[in-house]
Amino acid sequence: MEKASYFIGICPPHLLEKQIHGIKEEFSQKYGIRAAFRSKAHITLQMPFNLPINKEEYFLNELGNELIKQKPIEIKLNDYGNFEPRVIFIKVDENRALDFLQKTVEQFLKQFQIFNSTHKNNGFNPHITIAFRDLKKPIFYKIWDEVKNRPFDEKFLADSISVFKHNGKSWDVLKELKFDNHQKLDI
Repeated sequence: MEKASYFIGICPPHLLEKQIHGIKEEFSQKYGIRAAFRSKAHITLQMPFNLPINKEEYFLNELGNELIKQKPIEIKLNDYGNFEPRVIFIKVDENRALDFLQKTVEQFLKQFQIFNSTHKNNGFNPHITIAFRDLKKPIFYKIWDEVKNRPFDEKFLADSISVFKHNGKSWDVLKELKFDNHQKLDI
């Protein structure tokens, strides 16, 4: 049975995504790092998992049905953080509605026998990665010195999630699943 790799995330709106892409580009040009370009800017709700390709359409339909009940969420991005010494990211402010959405997705995935919702069971730590994987320790510290006191202050209304699919080299948005847009949940 042929399988494909997927993950689930929240993508910021286009203009904010372009701004974050510019930050990735800045550090790519200075330090030659490229791994963060393998997917567009996103907040991961479910880390990569495998699913039989013949279940893809059913999976997307069922997840879409689950999200019909979800209200849009205001997301606040605030400054930079890191997982020393390999990941630098834009921080997402604490957000109960976002935590609830992640738990909803996690519970939904159990019916597909997918249980790896958080990295090494460290819990949900929402963020938008700007550098990782090909980031060596000396470069990590150079970039961290550049961003640790640099302000980043943006917010957006998340009214959908994106299911990404790996194409063999990078991650493409397979499908965007919209929430109920009648009412938002506050932070």
